[in-house]
Amino acid sequence: MDYQIIKTNQKSDFESIKDLYYQTWRYSYIGLVPQGFLDNLDRNIWHPEKRWNNTLIAVSNNQTIGIVTFGPARRKKYSDFGEIYSLYVLPQYQHQGIGQKLFQTALNVLEKQFQQIYLIVLRDNLIAQAFYEMFGFEETLDLPTEQTDYGMIHEIVFVKN
Repeated sequence: MDYQIIKTNQKSDFESIKDLYYQTWRYSYIGLVPQGFLDNLDRNIWHPEKRWNNTLIAVSNNQTIGIVTFGPARRKKYSDFGEIYSLYVLPQYQHQGIGQKLFQTALNVLEKQFQQIYLIVLRDNLIAQAFYEMFGFEETLDLPTEQTDYGMIHEIVFVKN
């Protein structure tokens, strides 16, 4: 698979990034979040243009096929940490090393600025958890939950020291 990892800028195609989020959520989170939540997703809940300075995308044949977003911690409890905000690869491009390359590139940037990095993953997403463990992340006892109109979303914080 021929693709490039590039940093977004203010002129990037954020509509295609919204589509990538929408497609990967509807595919990857079946059985992991309440189905009503997935059925009622609106692609306009995502605003990738707000993180243009902290986003790397994988592009193949002028199509955005993967994304990783990262930066300073968003949660007060982890104020001195860097954070991986999101990592998504279109379903048809998963399991080809694209996510690994995106993730490692983001880690390389964060490790220059932060001694510790964290991320939040769905508690039942064992595949994602195993992926993060390959990069040295370890689960914590921090188990955030979010109440939605369709039920609870359970997560777990993973930390890399």
